[in-house]
Amino acid sequence: MNAKFKGFSLLELIVVLVIMLIIAGLIFAGISAHKHATLVAKTQVQFLEYEAAINAYCREYGDFPKFFRDEEVVSLSDSGNSEMFVKILSGQNVDGKPLSAEERKLLNPKGKIFHRFVDEEFFMAPDGTRDRKTLVDAFNNRNIFLIVEDPFDEDTVVSKSKFPENVRKYIKGEGIKGAVVIFSVSDDGRTVISNSFNQYF
Repeated sequence: MNAKFKGFSLLELIVVLVIMLIIAGLIFAGISAHKHATLVAKTQVQFLEYEAAINAYCREYGDFPKFFRDEEVVSLSDSGNSEMFVKILSGQNVDGKPLSAEERKLLNPKGKIFHRFVDEEFFMAPDGTRDRKTLVDAFNNRNIFLIVEDPFDEDTVVSKSKFPENVRKYIKGEGIKGAVVIFSVSDDGRTVISNSFNQYF
């Protein structure tokens, strides 16, 4: 018996290739979506830890640091603000060394550690080095903002009007309950907001 082998036609090969590309695209999209959701969750946890540290500071000293009230919205993308934030909540310099006596008196008199900052919270440059004067979210995004509202109690609401216009659209109602709200906005408009609302977009 002499069986003849019939090869695949060009059209059949193209159809198989297209199906394989679609499947690969779906797998890649699923992996990307999972990675994005993981980074959002990490950012959410990071910001909630910052909130808890600020609230603990307030309970310890009876007030927020003046630095948190210098502006309606404090931008931590400014390296000076970012460094000040670290000093206040860690009770030490960004390099881990103790604060000077004058800074300690102004920023954290008892030198208490309200939050231990780790490498992943600082900006990673393209060469893989960390800039310990610039805080970032889990996406390595430096555009982090802080709003602190008086009075410091359970019924305090940070008014929607205090948020930048591009963030207001994500806030339902008149504001967000709580005396402290931390949020980040990436260059492409992705927004992660702290607080019990667990809003992320």
